[in-house]
Parts: sequence; C-alpha cells; structure tokens
Amino acid sequence: MLLHTLQKQSIVMNSSILFVAMVLLPWLCVGNPSNPTFSDSVSTRSTRAEGILKCGHSPVVGAYVRLFKITNNDELRNVLATAQTDSSGHFTIEGDTSNYQGVEASIDPVLKFYHKCEDAEGKKGYRRFSLRYPRDYVNIGRVARRSYDIGVLNVQLKYPAESRVDAIEGLKN
Repeated sequence: MLLHTLQKQSIVMNSSILFVAMVLLPWLCVGNPSNPTFSDSVSTRSTRAEGILKCGHSPVVGAYVRLFKITNNDELRNVLATAQTDSSGHFTIEGDTSNYQGVEASIDPVLKFYHKCEDAEGKKGYRRFSLRYPRDYVNIGRVARRSYDIGVLNVQLKYPAESRVDAIEGLKN
C-alpha cells in the first residue's frame, strides 16, 4: 500500500514538473507582450526632474519643459517627455527609454525650457535655454527612483546660450 501511494505521488510530482517545463518556462523565457522582457528592463533608463520657474517675482504659467536624452540634439526623436508649468510655475517631468534599444537607451539628461517671460504681447515664438543635470539622477528601469530638483529659476535673466525659436517642434503652438 505504501509503495502504491509513493508511486501516485511520484506521478503527480512528475506531471507538475512537466507542466512547468513545457508551459511556464517557454512563456517566461520568450516573454509576455504586455510585460517587458528582462533584457528590455535592463536596458531601459529613466529620470525625473522638477522645479519652479519665475519671471521676476511672478510664476511662469504654461511654459514648456522638455526632457531630452542627449545634450546637443534637438531632434524630436530624442525627446523623452514634455511638460508645462502650472499656475504656481511648478513642473515635474519624467521620461524613460523604453522605446530605445542598446546604446540608444542611455540618457545624458537635458532640460530645455521654452517660455515668453518679458516678451511683448503677441510676440511670436519662445525664449529657449537648456540645463543639463547629472547622470546620477538616471536609473535602470521605467520608473525614476529620485528626482533632480532644480529649485527656483528666474527666467527673466538671459541664460548662457539662450536663443529664440519660432515654434516648438511636435507641438501645436
């Protein structure tokens, strides 16, 4: 009787192992389309930044902030995220490289600010300047673990390499 019970348990256990080996392992190795694979997760980087923009003593409302993954390239494909300042001039922006692969997934974070502080009413275009921040605020994965706080910036000042653009690519201005 004991031998018969042990044989039944052995069959059940072997069936369980076979199920895992034939059904679950291929699914785990190939991946589920709704979930990233291990290699996707390892190559994906993310970052977040926040701050407040002021025009003198007043908050800058509706300024655009863009997060770029590389420094000297304004191509739309390098934009990780776009945000706007709220009624207090505050913004939070977060982006990741889940749409990029390999070396393209690296981030050298750059914020580009587009605003109209002290522009005459009806003047077309935006004042634009950039701020690069440390790679220490970039981490592996789709969710940023910490935020780079730029503090309060007075955009009334003219920043180094500030320029003027007629429109912001990819946005209806």
